[in-house]
Amino acid sequence: MILADVNILIYAFRSDAENHREHKSWLESVINGSAAYGVSPQVLSAVVRVCTHPRIFARPSSTAESFGFCRAVLEQPNATVVTPGEGHWSIFEALCRKSKATGNLVQDAWFAALAIESGCEWITSDRDYARFPGLNWRAPL
Repeated sequence: MILADVNILIYAFRSDAENHREHKSWLESVINGSAAYGVSPQVLSAVVRVCTHPRIFARPSSTAESFGFCRAVLEQPNATVVTPGEGHWSIFEALCRKSKATGNLVQDAWFAALAIESGCEWITSDRDYARFPGLNWRAPL
């Protein structure tokens, strides 16, 4: 099962984002497909946070638009909510130690631990994820 990073969903949602059409097409093929895919509530909350932020976008998305997009991703019949389990924290801590993650990379380690624990393939355009041992990841394009 795949699990998409924040950046992939933002690129698919925001028409002014880099490679928007390609990411939107990729996401539509996933959510309209028959295969199950994972959705992290924390990823979706980050999508809303980033897309509505006036310091990130000259014309930020409205809260309603952002939540509407997230609902469309979350409410498909083949969507599976992926949340941390009992082993998440120890995986997260080990990833932080092994990769020497600090600052913004700590959040990346948290997502990497989520994907590892759940057995998901992490879909991202962020090459920083290569630093996390045991993470199965790839770019969508």
